Amino acid sequence: MEIQFFGENVIPGNIGRIAIVIAFLTSVISAILFFVSANKCEPLYRKWLIGGRWSFYVHSAGILVASGLLLYILLMRFYEYKYVWVNTENNLELGYRIAAFWAGQEGSWLFWILCQVVIGLILIRNAKSWEAPVMAIVAFSQAIMSSMLLGWNVFGTTIGMDPFILMRQDPSFAAEELFQNPHYVSFIIDGNGLNPLLRNFWMLSHPPVLFVGFAAMLVPFSYAVASLWKRRYHEWIKPALPWTIMGIIFLGAGLMLGGVWAYEALTFGGFWAWDPVENASLVPWLVLIAALHVKLVSLRLKNTYFLSYLFTILSFVLVVYSTFMTRSGVLADTSVHSFGDDGLGGHIAIYIGIFLLMGIALLAWRFPQLPKKQTEEVFSREFWLIIGALVLVLSSFQIIATTSVPVYNSLFGLNIAPPVDVVAFYNAWQLPFGVAIALLIAVTHFIKWGKNDKKKFLGSVSFSAILAILSTVLVFVFHRITVPGHLLLVFASFFALFSSLDLILRFHRQFASTGTVITHMGVALLLLAVVLTFGKKEVISKNTSGFDLGGGFPANENLLLMKDEILPMGEFYVSYRGMEEVGVRKVYQIDFLRKNPQGEFYKVFSSFPAVQLNERMGNVFEPYVNASVYRDIFSYLTFAQLPVEGELPPEETSLGTMEITVGDSVACQHRTVIFRRLESPTGVTDTQNFIIIGHFDLVTPQAGTVSFTTRLEMQNGQMVMHNTTLPDLDLRFRFAGLSHTPNTVMLDMVQINPDFVIMKTTVFP
Repeated sequence: MEIQFFGENVIPGNIGRIAIVIAFLTSVISAILFFVSANKCEPLYRKWLIGGRWSFYVHSAGILVASGLLLYILLMRFYEYKYVWVNTENNLELGYRIAAFWAGQEGSWLFWILCQVVIGLILIRNAKSWEAPVMAIVAFSQAIMSSMLLGWNVFGTTIGMDPFILMRQDPSFAAEELFQNPHYVSFIIDGNGLNPLLRNFWMLSHPPVLFVGFAAMLVPFSYAVASLWKRRYHEWIKPALPWTIMGIIFLGAGLMLGGVWAYEALTFGGFWAWDPVENASLVPWLVLIAALHVKLVSLRLKNTYFLSYLFTILSFVLVVYSTFMTRSGVLADTSVHSFGDDGLGGHIAIYIGIFLLMGIALLAWRFPQLPKKQTEEVFSREFWLIIGALVLVLSSFQIIATTSVPVYNSLFGLNIAPPVDVVAFYNAWQLPFGVAIALLIAVTHFIKWGKNDKKKFLGSVSFSAILAILSTVLVFVFHRITVPGHLLLVFASFFALFSSLDLILRFHRQFASTGTVITHMGVALLLLAVVLTFGKKEVISKNTSGFDLGGGFPANENLLLMKDEILPMGEFYVSYRGMEEVGVRKVYQIDFLRKNPQGEFYKVFSSFPAVQLNERMGNVFEPYVNASVYRDIFSYLTFAQLPVEGELPPEETSLGTMEITVGDSVACQHRTVIFRRLESPTGVTDTQNFIIIGHFDLVTPQAGTVSFTTRLEMQNGQMVMHNTTLPDLDLRFRFAGLSHTPNTVMLDMVQINPDFVIMKTTVFP
């Protein structure tokens, strides 16, 4: 007999499922109609085109409805839905409940589709003669992506993931006894909660910006494929350029926001850790930048179409590949960004295969027809732009080839080990590429299209080169960077920076547009900042406490601080002042001090590293950055005394529980407790509500005899124990209960542990 469940809010989920099905079906119809329209002549062309538009409008409405309903059930905390239970909880702030929309597999995928819906509607309005072929590709992509949210079971194979599945319908929960109860909803009073790493301000902006970039990259791909299909080898570049730039801007901004997030929220101490998912998002961005530069050559000179097509196609395919790495589970053990394997991996692999085959097959087919230039002027802007693009692609190839090691192992049953020191490995490989890019920026600023006069070029570029050499010498002398590769990158970055400034100040608009120059200046500053900051970072938290920290806390990087103790750290003195609980965070105050000439300490600033408590997913240690114009002081705790469920508070160590009668004495831990008397101010006529007070003497070798009292209250049958603290002895007493023997109690004696933290502090210039 089928169970009738009560209290479920199934209407939004049912409507959401229907909306996704409609969106999927109409995207298929739209793709077909746009495809037919692109191959028809008037007057049928117009009818098929209008049909394709209206089908896409209905598809868009379906995605909008599904998105709105998913957001609704998240905000309403309908925990009977798996997606809501997994990604939210009662104490989650409104902003993070909204961010939960894109926090999980299904929601982030739906948000990506939603971004492409908006872009598709813009293309229908603005693409003009490109509308039918370009929208055929966009709608086809939407059909594949929408199918990944169906959650259909076809002959034992699940197609996609249903964002509106109820917990009792999910195979991982269905066998639970709770879900056999018709009233199970009333028992689910809280959700699992958002991953504590995602409870950060940047969660509100980093993923959406990244997904807008992902969505924008579909458009250049669609133009490229449509132009190969329709043999319009030159016309596609101009309308595709704004979308290429948009993809670069949004994906680049997303990567930078992610870097800021990592710096502020993670403890590895940097903006970039060469995490596999970070790498997988960086690679398509680099390839798209390469595509942009080659497209500029193609637009001006009407050649090099092959590279424009190839890099544009690869950039989008690599975006989908990056999401395959994130969502397939192959990186579950190697990346903090990845999801587990929920069955989407194979589906996304099909998506990659179809679009890669579509693009490469068409390119190979049309390759003989592509206009080509017979000779290439080596000393020309177009030649060096292409060289720069190839350097970017080679850099990307090295990154993605190494990042994909877990994929090779998974697909082919291999056991290739990734690099032991990932950061050092990638830094060593990417350093030459960084130098090459900076040098190319510097010199190509002064190279014009077509033939160039070498003497004029040398005269233009020499001033920037001389300034770069002088600046590098100053860095070598005062900043103490001595690694040859790092010095070379410093020189190349200064060269690119000064050549950019030179173009603005001396050669305004003679060689390049202002926007181009400012962009290149930003790249030069970024490279310079990276090598100056991370090439000379210094750990100043040497252990001067006198305590042995053990093997897990290297003494040359960690400092143990007792509360209110002042110890030297680098150019400062530091003191741990205390801890404050702010919501789910424990925030610790560390004062950085200096001495005045009179030997008195004064505070320079305070640092507030924190620990975010999460019983379900584990505690997260959060750094604190004291930023100034010329350096950052980056601090975080490597150890803090934190509560453990079922155990004493971390500041206490039990010395024993004693059963003691009035007039008796009990020896415990080299001390003697004497029970003098027991009184009840209220009397004990009401056994559910009374107060008793015990009077004791404590005899110790150090302090002699110390008298104290402690109290127990019975409130409506519930015992409330009150602590009595003897601060001079670091001891605490409290009743543990009453005995059945008259005038006898159970008394706890605990040691108060010293409050301390272990911290690590790094200075970034």
